[in-house]
Amino acid sequence: MEMKKIVGFVIALLFLLTACKKEKSAETEPAAFIAIRFHPTFNNLPLQLNTPYINAFGEEFTISILKFYTGQFSLTDLPAGSTSPAAAGPYYLADYSNPSSLNFTAAIKPGSYNELSFLTGVDSTRNVSGIQSGALDPANGMFWTWNSGYIFFKLEGNSPVSTQPNGKIEYHIGGFQSPTSAIRKYTGQLTGPDKWELGNGQTISFDINVAVDRFFSVPLPLKIVEIPVCTTPGELAAGIADNIVSAFEVTKFEIN
Repeated sequence: MEMKKIVGFVIALLFLLTACKKEKSAETEPAAFIAIRFHPTFNNLPLQLNTPYINAFGEEFTISILKFYTGQFSLTDLPAGSTSPAAAGPYYLADYSNPSSLNFTAAIKPGSYNELSFLTGVDSTRNVSGIQSGALDPANGMFWTWNSGYIFFKLEGNSPVSTQPNGKIEYHIGGFQSPTSAIRKYTGQLTGPDKWELGNGQTISFDINVAVDRFFSVPLPLKIVEIPVCTTPGELAAGIADNIVSAFEVTKFEIN
């Protein structure tokens, strides 16, 4: 009996020491952070909901709803070919009527980087993964059906040139199936030999402009009088997806 007690004690002690070692290792593992701040704008000024604007084609309109998905944020060292994904996520739903949804912070490995990348939209696997929670909860009003998947970008409002009842404009852009996928990847790079040197405990912050004026014009001319509504996946939605990713631009970064 005494021998069994001794053996049991030794096993318990070894288990405790192993657990403490793992806990200490987790506590001391180097970690840094990435902070993202989205700034929807129109002609370089902060976007205002329910305020009249005029697009590049002289069409007046107002916006009442603006929501969009981004995800799979990562930093890359292009010369080394190494990429570090952000630990949280993998997707974020920005709702311009809720300012807190435009910002988030996630853990990431320290290192030297010169490229930021992320998806505009939701990857194909997540589109067919059944009911999900958090940002991808269908209750957020950004999901069509299991066949069509998620709405990646939603813009709604009104325009006097719209041919729809009550002058409605409605752009629900999505679609994950080839050849008309609306999933796009944004990349922002430093030029030349410059790099972001991100140390342990530091945070790299990115201010990202979302230029809604570009949504209506680049590269696809999106005239409201001709296309006041797009609410299904397809060739048109895929074309508008190019406008969406072109609206994103890193305007400022800092490390502290």
